[in-house]
Amino acid sequence: MSLVSDIGIPGLGGAGILQPKQKFKWRVTFANLGGGIDSQPVSVSAVTVTRPSISHEEVQLDRYNSKIWIAGKHSFEPIQLSILDSVDGRASQVIQAQIQTQQLLIGAQGQYLATAGEASSYKFSMAIEMLDGADTPIERWSLSGAWIKEANFDDLDYSSSDVVKINLTIRFDIAVQDLSLGAARFGNTGGLATGGQSAP
Repeated sequence: MSLVSDIGIPGLGGAGILQPKQKFKWRVTFANLGGGIDSQPVSVSAVTVTRPSISHEEVQLDRYNSKIWIAGKHSFEPIQLSILDSVDGRASQVIQAQIQTQQLLIGAQGQYLATAGEASSYKFSMAIEMLDGADTPIERWSLSGAWIKEANFDDLDYSSSDVVKINLTIRFDIAVQDLSLGAARFGNTGGLATGGQSAP
């Protein structure tokens, strides 16, 4: 009889195959987006999001006839968020409100296309969570100091039946990953193997 413990790579201190996270089990939520208005329309309209990517500058040290490199300052790359532009316009209104807090541009009322006096008045935070298939997070990325760098309201095309999306590029200051949320709750795929060794 074949068991879960018989499948996998021998000699690595474990047995079986670990359940991978799956790309469709996630949600994104926001705090203070658009100045603190209800951001749920953006969360429920989200279709794709990228997880954070971090890179470090490399610092070259020259010595005599050789070179070495050390890590310099880090930076997080902007993330991409794509949402559906629903016919009631609710998600688009949230995005418009956020852009308005950064600078009076879309539907602007007031003089000079005024900009925000300081970043704390328009920055928001967001969380990207991997879920267990229900509503329990197993991983969370918490992003702070976020703002919309680019908002692309998609194209229109008489020959296409595709849905219209709003594609956002979001710049943020820092991201923190929490992997402890579901670490103790999961085992191998198919459950833990029992019953001893497999029969020939």
